[in-house]
Amino acid sequence: MASRENPTQQREGVGQWALAWRRFKKNPAAIAGLIIVGFFAFLAAFDRLVAPYPPNCVPTPFNPFCTGQYSPLQPPSLAHPFGTDSNSYDVYSQVIYGCRAAFYIGFGATAVAMIVSVLIGLAAGYFGGNTDNLLMRLTEVFLVLPFFLILLLFLKVLYYFSNTGAGGLEIEILIIGLFSWPGNARILRSEVLRVRGLEFIEASRQIGASANRILFRHILPNVLHVLIVLTTLQIAASVLIEAGVSFLGFGDQTVATWGLEFYYGFNYISDAWWVETFPGIFLTLLVMGFNLLGNGLRDALDPRLRE
Repeated sequence: MASRENPTQQREGVGQWALAWRRFKKNPAAIAGLIIVGFFAFLAAFDRLVAPYPPNCVPTPFNPFCTGQYSPLQPPSLAHPFGTDSNSYDVYSQVIYGCRAAFYIGFGATAVAMIVSVLIGLAAGYFGGNTDNLLMRLTEVFLVLPFFLILLLFLKVLYYFSNTGAGGLEIEILIIGLFSWPGNARILRSEVLRVRGLEFIEASRQIGASANRILFRHILPNVLHVLIVLTTLQIAASVLIEAGVSFLGFGDQTVATWGLEFYYGFNYISDAWWVETFPGIFLTLLVMGFNLLGNGLRDALDPRLRE
């Protein structure tokens, strides 16, 4: 019976995560990614303490929550370290509050995408046959759909029936997630096909284990390393997509986001470089951090790369 056990559990047991952590710590790029993501997570969690002004705050004498001189496109100064934008918003505060929106969008859209990816990838890889053919054809259909244009269309319709423009963030999360799963599902399917042929899976079938038990108790844990890596990379992609949507003017303008600052500063980039520069730096760093983290997790968790 020993030969029929899960080889990953038999060979490494609970020590596999300790081994992965040791490999991760030896990767300077992975540690840098973890530090960058951790820094932005701190800003997102404590934005009210770090930002001097509330989001979308115009400092006027009639607003007791905002202080400062009412002046649009003010260059960086002690009062406004990153300057002000065309709406007189403090860019530093907008960028800090944009961290929370970035994590909200990134994790929300990724959660939707990965749930669909796992269900499609597991079913296609394990059952094969007509199920695999049907799900892969469905995946190919979603791959060729212009989902970015579909996202813009949904947001345009939403704002047409809404006077405030609020609620767009949740629509963005849903659409990004529902159209981001095909590539991830194909990768998971290939991993499931590899694991499905292992001896311990066949042994589970022989003793009468149900398909659900085999999928979620045996196969899923053995493709978890791929799922973790795909999740980190999907978060970065979701943040970039939202920034593009807001830059085009289709984002939720009631929420401070980095893409919205791009939108505000686009027409003034030659005279007010700071409006787009600082949000661009934050966006680049966060996406780079998640990519470095994802690559480091791949190197640490992939059993084919273990020593």
